[in-house]
Amino acid sequence: MNIRSQGLLWCVQLVLCIEGAAAACSTFTRQINVSICNWQEVRANVIRDTIYLDGGYLWYQQGFDDGCVTYNNDDGSSGLYYSFNLSTPFDNTSNFTSLINNATKGTGYGNLSPNYVDGAMLANDDEFYIYGGFLESTTGTSSPPGNLVMSYAAYQSGPYREDFSPSWSTETLPDNVTRYITNGAGASAPSENKGFYFSGMRASDWGDFTYYYDALSLANTLISVDMSDLGQGKWTNMTLPSFVPPRANAELVWVPVSESGVLVAIGGVVQPAQFWSDVGLNSSQKEQSQRISPTFMETLSIYDLQSGEWYLQNTTGDIPPQLTEFCSVLASAEDGSSHNIYIYGGYSGLDQTEIPSDDVYILSLPSFIWFKAYNGTSTHGRSGHRCLQVYPDQMFAVGGYRSGTTQCLEDGVIVNFNLNTLVFESQYDPAVYSHSYKVPNLVTREIGGSASGGATSTGPDKWTNASLSGILGTKYSKTISTYYPYNTSSTDTPKSGGGSGGFPTWAAAVIGVLGGLLVIALLVGFWFLRRRHLRRKGKVMEEAKELEANEPDRENLMYGGGPTSPRPGPQSTSTGVETGANISSGPNTSTIDESLGTGVTPLSVESGGGVVHEIPDSSAPAELPTEYNENVAKTDDSAPGSPSNEFPSPVSPPISPQNTTGSDSGSVQGHYRSTSTRSTVPSLSIDNVVTSRTSHFQESFDGHMQRPRHDSVISEGSMGSEEQGPYSGSETIHE
Repeated sequence: MNIRSQGLLWCVQLVLCIEGAAAACSTFTRQINVSICNWQEVRANVIRDTIYLDGGYLWYQQGFDDGCVTYNNDDGSSGLYYSFNLSTPFDNTSNFTSLINNATKGTGYGNLSPNYVDGAMLANDDEFYIYGGFLESTTGTSSPPGNLVMSYAAYQSGPYREDFSPSWSTETLPDNVTRYITNGAGASAPSENKGFYFSGMRASDWGDFTYYYDALSLANTLISVDMSDLGQGKWTNMTLPSFVPPRANAELVWVPVSESGVLVAIGGVVQPAQFWSDVGLNSSQKEQSQRISPTFMETLSIYDLQSGEWYLQNTTGDIPPQLTEFCSVLASAEDGSSHNIYIYGGYSGLDQTEIPSDDVYILSLPSFIWFKAYNGTSTHGRSGHRCLQVYPDQMFAVGGYRSGTTQCLEDGVIVNFNLNTLVFESQYDPAVYSHSYKVPNLVTREIGGSASGGATSTGPDKWTNASLSGILGTKYSKTISTYYPYNTSSTDTPKSGGGSGGFPTWAAAVIGVLGGLLVIALLVGFWFLRRRHLRRKGKVMEEAKELEANEPDRENLMYGGGPTSPRPGPQSTSTGVETGANISSGPNTSTIDESLGTGVTPLSVESGGGVVHEIPDSSAPAELPTEYNENVAKTDDSAPGSPSNEFPSPVSPPISPQNTTGSDSGSVQGHYRSTSTRSTVPSLSIDNVVTSRTSHFQESFDGHMQRPRHDSVISEGSMGSEEQGPYSGSETIHE
């Protein structure tokens, strides 16, 4: 019996065993719940206030009223994609099937619509592309052409389109880019409108493959897409230099430094066990992986977007072991003096039955020091998942699996790790978050500075390539948009800010109460002042009448025989203009038209003549009512005042806030911060996904576990070579 036959027999026996357990459930039982058990190699990303998920192996756990539990796989043939709105709270007991929306990619896309396993979701703040991966062999759908890719436009950007609505579309790739690639490392840089896919696995002829069949060659490429024009991605393919070894399931992280940022490739392996899961790696393959793969944690490959150059840099500290199928996020200090990459989970890539890691490590740049931040447990770990930073202090680990399809993820399909306190939280509340990322004490003890930044370590003990010093030491000046806090009652227009998070909910209530008390105090004070004023005015009037009665010759004493008030006659006029603006010269001089000013019309008139004499008594009012001034017209107080400093709010977000540049003043780059809206993704009941306790199970299980035996095409000698397939570099492929 050959190896493939042995694997087939093992799969059949396992299916029969599980079916026997399911058969023990009465046919008259009723399903009472369904939940996501695990979600291996899902692709995910965040656009504004929503996490989008697509593809991967999605296994459900079904519970019945007699206590029976069964497991079923969504084979992806329905072409569903999923979304989770970040305004939704949850905890470790939440059933995510009721929290995650699902919808179809639509009709008319043929074999592009079914879900794919692995690959990447590359996104900016408006749209995403699903790139790479492979079809499950059980879908019954043939692979699409290698030059087609799908994208989803969640928000419009660029020229306004009155008929815009969120939708899927397809695009054609250039001749030297193929979608036939999988298990690479994806990264997105929204402020650059760029997405990247680093290395991975491919067929030996760069052609089609199903599941892991024939995708046994490493891809020595960096694929990139420019998403500056909505729905018109510009794809390029660059061959990796010989000193940057290709690998599978690494992590690629974009770091905001210098002109356009850098990409940092971390981890990965040269012989992924999942591609040989029917028989496992042989001794030669294991030896090769154990010798080469650990170096991907020790020496990092770094790509500068502006110059297009690759660099290597050695690391120090508590260096992680070789890892694959782990995840990563980036958290930068407030002042940009350090950039800290967090990685979580994964396994060695040597044996798929291995218990995945639950550890968290931090790589701090530009010091290139590793720190072990969290020691996990043997039951909480996962691999084949994605990590997303949803708040300055919070990292979501989404999806993943343990070591079997029926071993459900502990604490659910999404877990929340606090980047500031270095612990897993038991819940997520969108109203509870830190205003900024705080560099942990674990890191600042080595790199200097404080939680808010000020790192004194500006580089490693020794630069492997001194050119990196200038690149990593230059501040990134472009604006990075953020859309938190997540509140379903607010808008999703980004605002300028320093990434400081939202206003505390309790503060609004306190300020409201204080404001009310202040208004009451002002009203009471005004009442007392007016009452006092009226009393004083009455007293003054009485004294004036008494004075007038006792001193009939007061007029002659004051004006030497002249009139007591001006006679009717011409009044003086003013030609002054009051604009309320800065009237000083220079760039801030007001440009408001003078016709908008307030003409000044004084009540004073020219004196009627005569010498004015002072008298000792000054208790009388400054001006008493007379027959001459009782009918003088009142001044119009409603004339226009100074111009308002407020600007109208935009109807929609800035077209391209990511492209906004600012001068480098030595401070950290600006941010947009905004509240967000409900997701526009249509919601369907996820219960419709699972229609039978045993549907698709045998089909998907057979498709997963049966693989032909292949000899590895990877050899030690090939690792240093510059193998270039038909899709390497800029070579053209003709169908």
